[in-house]
Amino acid sequence: MALRPRASRRVESQSPVSLAGWLFADLALLLFIITIVVVSDFPAAALDDGPEETAPAPSPSPTPSPTPEPTADPGVEPEPLVFYVDSDAAGLVDGSESAERDLVDDVAEHFEPLIQDGSRVGFMLTFGGASDPGYGGSIAAAANEVMAEAYPDLFGDAPTRHFWTSSGKEAISTGTLQIELYLLVA
Repeated sequence: MALRPRASRRVESQSPVSLAGWLFADLALLLFIITIVVVSDFPAAALDDGPEETAPAPSPSPTPSPTPEPTADPGVEPEPLVFYVDSDAAGLVDGSESAERDLVDDVAEHFEPLIQDGSRVGFMLTFGGASDPGYGGSIAAAANEVMAEAYPDLFGDAPTRHFWTSSGKEAISTGTLQIELYLLVA
């Protein structure tokens, strides 16, 4: 039985398969070299457990230093005060003075105790109840302006944001305001 030469498949050196193998080998070598360089960059002193040098202790000052004043504003309470108020939605959006007066009267029972305690609002979120998001946002925006103007001692320059909440869910109807006050921590 004579052995016949086997038909061989010749792979050209420029074929994609050949190039992919060499590219993989080159990248593996590059990764190995980068790893060696990074590992050798650590200083030997960091690995040495020898005694550490200590700085000389500062000498006591002859006069007490003043207590630093806090420079940051206080934070806000993590949980908001949440309450609901029914309002004249169309009147608030149109700028009706009677609707604005009614809103101020309705929120007084919630705001007056806060003013007496010396509380300040960090920020306020108001959700206007309506079936349409644009209209609900308009109700809430108008209510924010009225409340901030009526209670400057409580709000100061606190930011207010207006949002929409869908009427028809839970106890929310068109014109219902869900007000969330985040008070400053004293």
